[in-house]
Amino acid sequence: MDQFGLTEKVVLRKCANRRHANQYGLVLAAVGIESAIVNEGRQAILFVNDRDSIRANQELMAYDAENRTKKRRVLKTALPRLEVALFYWVVLLFFFAAASNNALSLHWLENGSARAEAIINGEWWRVITALFLHVSVAHLLANLVFGAVFLLLLVQITGAGVAALSVIVSGAVGNTINALWHSTAHSSIGASTAIFASLGILVLLGLKYRGDGQPSFSLRYWAPLFGGLTLLVILGFGGDNTDISAHVFGFFAGIAAGWVLAKWNIDWLSRQPLQWKCGGVASAIVVIAWFTALFA
Repeated sequence: MDQFGLTEKVVLRKCANRRHANQYGLVLAAVGIESAIVNEGRQAILFVNDRDSIRANQELMAYDAENRTKKRRVLKTALPRLEVALFYWVVLLFFFAAASNNALSLHWLENGSARAEAIINGEWWRVITALFLHVSVAHLLANLVFGAVFLLLLVQITGAGVAALSVIVSGAVGNTINALWHSTAHSSIGASTAIFASLGILVLLGLKYRGDGQPSFSLRYWAPLFGGLTLLVILGFGGDNTDISAHVFGFFAGIAAGWVLAKWNIDWLSRQPLQWKCGGVASAIVVIAWFTALFA
């Protein structure tokens, strides 16, 4: 037995650096295989017992194959869909103009805002309609800019239809939780709950489809989460009359939606029929919610 505790050691891998060798060592330790690492110049040599070499090699081959698959997935992104951003801007501008001028003599803000008391009493449509309303030009412009950025990034991964449905649903969930959190004495409007939901979805998908094969205990593995939380604090915690809790609940509702999408684990961009179906469902949800808000 040598100084590392191995009886008849053989070379299993010659790694370019110690970090890579440590990853392999942890993979083997997880399945009960002893290993040792020796630095040799710039390389790190991974040793195992001769009796374990076949099984150890199979485990590392499977590990490498899994990480190569993850790299291929992360590269499957579409080109930016500028028409999606234009459509998003048109929709928000339409509702801003309609609410500002009480179009059709209807009370858009009064009937569509996320009033906690009304939501708790069963006016479910408010958690959706509130996502399309803004009280000031500054509020609207901020959500037009940041919403377009996050939406374009998400559409490159999931496609437009899946992105629209997941963002609307998770934004509505965020508003629902926010209403329950504040009980009756609260009212809010704005697309920011859905915008931070889209950020949460991006964070979770970034964790799932990372391309560098980092183990879950690595700081680089959690980089998307750290980045998302940083953006949440910078963009979602400042300004007057900021509904911080709506931003936080929207973000974590997006995390949950991203988890669902990641568990589904399909190539979204190649499923055009699915994109149209999800886009149709998202549109139907919005139309029904607004029709109920204004005419029910």
